Amino acid sequence: MTHMDGTSPHADRPAHHPHRRRLFAIAILTFVNVLWGLSFPMTKTINLQVDANFGVEAEHSSTPLRVAAASWLIGCRFLIALGIFAIFFRPVIRRAGRAEWLAGSWIGAFFVVGLILQVMALATIPASRSGFLTSLVAVYTPLITALLFRIKPAIGVALGVLVALLGVAVLTGLVIVGPGGVAIAKDALTAWTFGDTLTTLGAIFFAGQVILVDRFGRRLDAAALTPGMFASTAVFAFIAFAIARPMIPETPLVGWVELSCRPGFWVPVLALSIFCSVLAFNWMNSYQHYVSASQAGIIYTFEPVCASAAAMILPGWLSRAFGVDYPNETLVLPMLLGGALIIVANLLSLCPDPRKRRSTGGEAVG
Repeated sequence: MTHMDGTSPHADRPAHHPHRRRLFAIAILTFVNVLWGLSFPMTKTINLQVDANFGVEAEHSSTPLRVAAASWLIGCRFLIALGIFAIFFRPVIRRAGRAEWLAGSWIGAFFVVGLILQVMALATIPASRSGFLTSLVAVYTPLITALLFRIKPAIGVALGVLVALLGVAVLTGLVIVGPGGVAIAKDALTAWTFGDTLTTLGAIFFAGQVILVDRFGRRLDAAALTPGMFASTAVFAFIAFAIARPMIPETPLVGWVELSCRPGFWVPVLALSIFCSVLAFNWMNSYQHYVSASQAGIIYTFEPVCASAAAMILPGWLSRAFGVDYPNETLVLPMLLGGALIIVANLLSLCPDPRKRRSTGGEAVG
C-alpha cells in the first residue's frame, strides 16, 4: 500500500503503543499546519520589502516585477532548503536514483508554478484570503483526478464543489450575507480581484502536484522524491527570474543584489526554508503514515485557519522587525462565513464514496 505522504510504501508502523504514536502523529501534523500558516504573512512581508526596495506600490506594480519577486524568493528559499536537507537527511539523498530525481523534477515543475502564482497574489490580497483559496486543493484534486481518468466524481466531491463555490463567493465579496438574506454584491464585478484569480490557478497547479506525487509514489521511493522536488523548484524559479527581470528595466540587477544584502530579507527567507519547508515536509513524511489518508486530509484543512490566525497576530510584529507597513488583519463576517464554508467543502470532498463502499460490501446494512 502506498502512503500519500511521500514515505516508503513499506514503512513500518510502531509495534508498541500504537494509540499514543497515533495521537503524537496527529499533534505533529497539526503543528505542520501551523508552520504552513505562518508562511503566508511572512511571504507577504517579503513582498512588501521588495516594493519598498524598488519604490513601487503592489497595486500598481507590473506583472514582470511580481513574477521576478516571487521567483527570487522561491529560488532562494528552496536552494537553502535543499542544502539543509542534504546535510541532515543524507540517507534520503543517497536513496534517490535517476527515476526519483526525474519524477521529483516533474513534481517541482507543477509546485513552482503554483507557488509563483500564490506569492504574486499575496502582494495584493490578504494572507487569510490566500490561505482559504489555496486550501481548495482538497476539492480540486479529486475533481481533476475524476476528469483526467474519466471517473464519475464521488458524491462528496460534487457537493464539495458546490459548497466551495458559495464559500469563495462569500469570502471574496461576490455574495453578501446580511439581515436581509443572501444577495449578489453591488460591486460584484470588482470584488473578485486579479490576486484571487492567480491564487485559484495556483491551487490548481498544487492539485496537479498532489496527483503526481500519488502516481509516482506508487512505483518509486516516495520519500526520495523530495530532493528532486526541492532542486527543480529552485532551478525553475531562478529561470523564471532570469526571464522576467529584463522586462522591468526600472529594477536593475544591482537593486536585487541590494535587496539580498539586507538581513531583513534573509531572516524571513531562512524561516521559510527551515520551518515551512524542511521541517514541515520532513515531519509530514515521517508521521502521516500513522493516520489514514482521509484523516490526514481532514487535519490539513486546519491550514487556512492557522493562516488567518497568523495574519491577525504576526503582521504587527513583522512590521516593527522589518520596517514595513503591514497591519494586523481583523476577523470580519465574510472571512468567517466564507472560510467556514470552504472548510466544509474540503471535508465533504474527503468523505468516502458510499457507492464504492456498497460495491465492496464495506457498508453495514442498517
